[in-house]
Amino acid sequence: MFIKTFKKNYTMQIILIILLPLILWIPAFMSSPEVIKTNYDAPFYNLIYNALSSSRLFCTILAFFLVLAQGILINIIFSNNQLSSRNTLLPGFIYILLLSANYNSMTFSSVLIFNTFIIIGVYFLFKSFDRNEGLDEIYNASLFICLAFLTYIPSIILILWIFLSFLNYRFYKWRYWLISFFGFLTPIIFILAYYFLTSSLQAAYTTYLSKIEILPNFFVTLQPIDIIFYITIGIFTLGSLFNTISSKGDCNINYRKKTNVLIILLFISLLVSLYCIGKCFIISFLALPLSYLFFNFFTTKRKLIYSNIYFTILLSLIIIKLILSL
Repeated sequence: MFIKTFKKNYTMQIILIILLPLILWIPAFMSSPEVIKTNYDAPFYNLIYNALSSSRLFCTILAFFLVLAQGILINIIFSNNQLSSRNTLLPGFIYILLLSANYNSMTFSSVLIFNTFIIIGVYFLFKSFDRNEGLDEIYNASLFICLAFLTYIPSIILILWIFLSFLNYRFYKWRYWLISFFGFLTPIIFILAYYFLTSSLQAAYTTYLSKIEILPNFFVTLQPIDIIFYITIGIFTLGSLFNTISSKGDCNINYRKKTNVLIILLFISLLVSLYCIGKCFIISFLALPLSYLFFNFFTTKRKLIYSNIYFTILLSLIIIKLILSL
């Protein structure tokens, strides 16, 4: 039923993508959770946290509309790059559902800002492949990765995603790598100038240094529902990866290259997410690439009955996990 709706009935899709998340977020609207703060939050997010953390309801409402906007933007990016049909909202719907799986994550957090910058980074990275050279787009993509780093420190790992995407696109010329470096460096220069002018450079350096860890802490306790949830997501991810990789060989080069960018993002984002293992929002780091892989998995099945069964399992698990997190 769901998959058929997201293939044909556009009006019902609009209703579902707004109504179902709204229902899932009702507990958070009635009693808003605490605004999320982690050990890896960078100064950019700390400024927002200090300004908004006392207004829980406002942060929840802001987070809801931000998640909704991110889902819509993902649909636009995928459809404009021929990664999904223009008459489906399923990728964005899956993204929104994944970010609605835990009551405690239904508020403002560094990962929401992180995702915003990464989505914009994906947009520019896709555009760079469509240009003759795409140097401006490369600069912008790297700049937004740096902004993600200034929000959540472990996201510096995503510079690997940029470099591996260059190899995927066969951008071997030194100009691409140099422009990427300058794009990443630009926000940092402004931040350093601010700290220098306010005589707080040493304090900022000490703060950053104290938050840098080479290896994340894997010794955490997970609830049984979390273990079941992550195992199920892992199985779905492996199935989706196999399905996407095995089918993309029949598609054009634009589709293959941009699909590879999202697959690379999945693995690099997994490294970033490990620094918050055990936290309520770890799945949020993976939601962007997973929304694409799951979309492919659900829509390429020849028999809709199987697609609906898989989607129902995912939706049911999200609802159960949400209920148990209350």
